[in-house]
Amino acid sequence: MFDYVWDIKIGYVICGIIWSLQCGFSVGNYACSLVHRLPRGKLMLDKPPYCGTCGTLLETRDLFPVLSALWLRHRCRFCKTPFPPSHTWTEFLVGILFVLAFFQYGYDEHFFLISFIGVFLITLAAIDANENMVIGKILACLLVCGMVYRTLMDATIFGFMEGALYGVLLGALLWHKDVKKVGHIYVLPPAAQLMAVGGLVVGGHGIITFLIVYAWLALMFFLWSIARRKRFVLTIPFGIALTLLVMYPSVAFF
Repeated sequence: MFDYVWDIKIGYVICGIIWSLQCGFSVGNYACSLVHRLPRGKLMLDKPPYCGTCGTLLETRDLFPVLSALWLRHRCRFCKTPFPPSHTWTEFLVGILFVLAFFQYGYDEHFFLISFIGVFLITLAAIDANENMVIGKILACLLVCGMVYRTLMDATIFGFMEGALYGVLLGALLWHKDVKKVGHIYVLPPAAQLMAVGGLVVGGHGIITFLIVYAWLALMFFLWSIARRKRFVLTIPFGIALTLLVMYPSVAFF
């Protein structure tokens, strides 16, 4: 967990933590725009940041990641409408993700790839929690980042190809009743698509560990959602399991 920072000076570690938090919070703030705009079919750059309820353009003091949400008590400063707590959680979790990636890898290609994968997973879960949707564009971004990451780790393209094949087969087997035929193409349900993406990212050698971790976390969150009488959000345990295995790849060897 602290592989990179174990032998470097404490001053560099502190600077790295501050810089990682700042970058992570800023990227998380941008991800919140994705969480609001993508389910509504809106372009990212068609309008500056605004309140999703009253439409008022936000000012600089409304846009400080995490701090503005706490200062405003999770309400719009203009119409006083509460905004989803997932926005603050998205900013906070992305910040923590960047710090953990720095601890493990420093600032190299692994840091950036794992950070991108984690941001897309957090965004996917936030949209699912708020809108009950699995956005295909986010899955496509995960596919691209996963292919690059897996190729970097394995030095071959066969790692992600094997993992994707296992993921597709497992997803189609577990959710075969929900597979739909559109024209001449069979379309997997969202849960099976997640399995395919997960298999691609962890590769063939890590698919068993991924299944074990994913299933265990899914069971825990399912029981928790029953206890709280809330909807079970499958993308949350999926995101946690996948992030753990890409952040600490040695765990993926079963």
